[in-house]
Amino acid sequence: MPKIKHKYGSTYYEKKGRKNKTPIVCLHGGPGGTCVGQRPMLELSDERQVFIYDQIGGGKSSETPKNLWKIETFVSELDILLKEWGIDEFYLMGGSWGTTLALEYYLRKKGKGIKGLIFQSPMFSAKDWQNDANELISKLPKQTKKVISFCHQIGATDSKVYKEAMIEYYSRHVFRNKKKLKDRSAKKTNQHGENVYMHMWGPSEFMATGTLKKYTRLGDLSKIKVPTLFICGHYDEATPKTAKKYVTKIKDAKLKVIKGASHAILSEKPKEMLKEVRNFLD
Repeated sequence: MPKIKHKYGSTYYEKKGRKNKTPIVCLHGGPGGTCVGQRPMLELSDERQVFIYDQIGGGKSSETPKNLWKIETFVSELDILLKEWGIDEFYLMGGSWGTTLALEYYLRKKGKGIKGLIFQSPMFSAKDWQNDANELISKLPKQTKKVISFCHQIGATDSKVYKEAMIEYYSRHVFRNKKKLKDRSAKKTNQHGENVYMHMWGPSEFMATGTLKKYTRLGDLSKIKVPTLFICGHYDEATPKTAKKYVTKIKDAKLKVIKGASHAILSEKPKEMLKEVRNFLD
């Protein structure tokens, strides 16, 4: 199991491909998620090196203390990994929270070494994310809306009925396969990562209560000076409408919307997603 040891613990990673073209580094969602859902990206290894990894605090990487559950830790970790991998120039891609991390890394490093950015289902403003969620929740069945509202009011987000309401929302806008979604929810294989998620984000995708609750970088998007691709699913919780707003703030940016997909595009429509990424990289 390949791991890199550093000051925060050890980071699990996977890499594939040869050094014949500019490599791509992929950042998974969360915070506290894993790179499992990004494995389809390894298919790009027929043309270039592809790197995926479990961010520290989640998955097969080390557990971390609460004082490290912050953006600075993940930016620093990525910097350490890039140096260990010997990468000077690369494409950086993020999905969901991974877009937040990719944006933070770009801004804090002033774009050093980054040839292009790919933002899949972006989270650049917690307020925008919450507004999108509220709009999507308003279209759920009446009883589901009632449950979500009531559980938020009384703080019962760990209740069975709330988790059932989450499944209803997730099966429409996060991963459009209710059976597999329920199976995933039942497994609970990444508890330490879920603790990071709860601390930084909240009890569910549509309820930001953690340290990222007031997060925004909208005022800094114009500082991006490299080619940038946005990708969203048609049913994405990170709505195409909001992504379009972000695209207008970046000089050389474009948006691709994947039909039939929600948030977990690589799990739902991997061929379509990889096609868009290849076109962008070429």
